[in-house]
Amino acid sequence: MTSPMPYDSGFTATNFAGFSLSVDLVGGDKNLGANWQSLQMGDTTLGAQDASAGGYQLSRFQLIGQLEYGNVTLSRPWTPNQSGWIPEWFALAQQYGGTTVGIAVNYLDPTGTLQQATYNFRNAYPVTWTQPQFTTVTGTETPPVITESITFSHSGYYDTDGLAAGIDTAEAVQPCKLVILPGGSGASTGIASALAALTSWTLPTTAALGISLNSVTAQAVGMLGPFPSITFWVPPKTMNVTKTANWTVDPSPTASGSGPASWNGTDPTQLSFEFILDGANSDLNYSESSATSGQALGNGPAGQSVLPTAEQLLSLCEVELMSELVGYGSSPLVVFVWGDFISPVSYVTSINLNFTRFNSGGQPIRAEGTIQLQQYPVYDALQNPTSGGEMPRKSELVHEADTLAHVAYRSYRTPSRWRDVAAANDIDDPLRVKPGRKLLIPAPEELPSRTETGLVKPSAQSASLSRMRNPSTSKKPPGLSK
Repeated sequence: MTSPMPYDSGFTATNFAGFSLSVDLVGGDKNLGANWQSLQMGDTTLGAQDASAGGYQLSRFQLIGQLEYGNVTLSRPWTPNQSGWIPEWFALAQQYGGTTVGIAVNYLDPTGTLQQATYNFRNAYPVTWTQPQFTTVTGTETPPVITESITFSHSGYYDTDGLAAGIDTAEAVQPCKLVILPGGSGASTGIASALAALTSWTLPTTAALGISLNSVTAQAVGMLGPFPSITFWVPPKTMNVTKTANWTVDPSPTASGSGPASWNGTDPTQLSFEFILDGANSDLNYSESSATSGQALGNGPAGQSVLPTAEQLLSLCEVELMSELVGYGSSPLVVFVWGDFISPVSYVTSINLNFTRFNSGGQPIRAEGTIQLQQYPVYDALQNPTSGGEMPRKSELVHEADTLAHVAYRSYRTPSRWRDVAAANDIDDPLRVKPGRKLLIPAPEELPSRTETGLVKPSAQSASLSRMRNPSTSKKPPGLSK
């Protein structure tokens, strides 16, 4: 950008000497014809939103939003055989996406020397073509000037001569994807356990261990790299995170406020967000540099069906084949990744998907929807971090105001295992456990299966042995005599 000339009081405005247009996507005539005479560059707006704050009368608080670029409009007198290139730009943009548009503005500086300022627009799309209006006139009337105009949108500038340095820096967007972990769930797999240690959203505690948060994030991203994933066209506008804790309050007529509260554990984290799948241009809008700015941001032609990706999304709510073959059929586990934002290891609870655009062959080329994830509980405290095997029996100290449910939750991540802790320590009254007592905690593989009411489920092997020892208790097929 050239330095401005010294101020001249007799030079009040730039002497505009015309401009030239170049639309890279149009091969026949990049200028879309000739005789463009008017140029409106549009406004650049920082979408700030006022935040309501009580008690302030003279202060204004604003939430900074997205940088928005206004549309650019060019107009000219209509000339025969010039307008045909404009609808061609519309057709090519629909097929190949955005393009680079360059406008060179010619002007005279205060010395009368012809100068030129170049504006290059990234990712430009034609928006409106205002076609000429023809009106017949009589011989005595002055014929009106017949004009036409073209308006296009864009997403900023690059390599621009007429703007200050920095405003034309290309934006690089990280990929937004849903990584699918191998092996499904059913049991805490080694991969899920390792990732859960890095994506449990308890990362601030790593500061006390002297571990950098960035290094932990980088380690998690590195582990997720080789796995299959679903990449969304744009990152979600909002991400809803829900976390709840379970407390039981016992009514007490003598309490001034409420009865005593008992901690019953925490519910899994839930995440939900809206997504867009777009086959009309691309679903990979994450790499853009000044060398490729304005070109199609995609990997496929227009009309590419999004049905395979939609089916892949819906399959996240179905039984995974590999997990079914090994005997514990379940849906896959996933991790949502966008840059440094890494969700916990989760499973998909619901997908709501709408096809909103189709091509001429009836294939859906755009889909919008909502997906909801729920954190998968992986018991890392129960795993040997080096071998993946179960740890031996350990002990827990009973603290003041502790119950066996508290001890069970700290040991197994569920308070319902208090009966097993009581049985392992010969406790007859679970409500009378003195603080300071050290309790023996059974290993997870030693825990019996229980019903919802807490009764121990007999295993298939023990039930078979019982029938062998007491054949009279076995059921006989109907119709046979005793």
